[in-house]
Amino acid sequence: MSELRYPNESKTYRDARAALLKDEQELVDKVKAVAEKRRKLPPGGQLKEDYVLQWANDGKVGQRLKFSELFGDKTTLLLYSWMFGPNWDKPCPSCTSLMDGFDRTWYSVAQDAAFAAIAKAPAEKINAWARERGWSQIPLLSGYESPYQADYKCQGETDDMQLPVMHVFTKRDGRIFHFWGTESMMNHVDTVWPYWNLMDFTPEGRPDIPTPPQKFRSEFLERHYLNK
Repeated sequence: MSELRYPNESKTYRDARAALLKDEQELVDKVKAVAEKRRKLPPGGQLKEDYVLQWANDGKVGQRLKFSELFGDKTTLLLYSWMFGPNWDKPCPSCTSLMDGFDRTWYSVAQDAAFAAIAKAPAEKINAWARERGWSQIPLLSGYESPYQADYKCQGETDDMQLPVMHVFTKRDGRIFHFWGTESMMNHVDTVWPYWNLMDFTPEGRPDIPTPPQKFRSEFLERHYLNK
């Protein structure tokens, strides 16, 4: 097979691109190696309680369900807690960017694992935002009346001090265990965030901005988080 070349490219470009390709492959190998180590984690703690949550999707807003029901017929559950507290005017723009992608990814992921998203805001408030964004696939939940977010470190001292956290739970022999959770606040799920990763492919790179461009602002977030 001949060496890959594009029209009118120089030898200087091809040499530099070949060197970069080696770095890119090393990065992919590193990501796979870390994932393998993650899979070998010993069992985490058993779920503290079978939390009662509320649906926030169209057609069943406010209906209650137990945490264990989220698994359906799967043995693994990915549950993303995004920043939208009871008294927030609008949710976190960065979390919204992630949720835009998660909603479209849900169908594929759900073939192998249960995947849902939870916020602390009331179910009606979450549903209204989902309608505005066009989210129609990923199961949406409210933890408004549940201690889940507090127990699993998805918030600070109050219900409005929300944090972005991806948790993974596994079901074994009828019991639910915590498997893994993000423990870094900065770029905590960077590898699955479409905006930043796509911008990394561009000559300009990632813009020097704190959150992906949005047509809305979250005054609560700016006042209580960004201006501290």
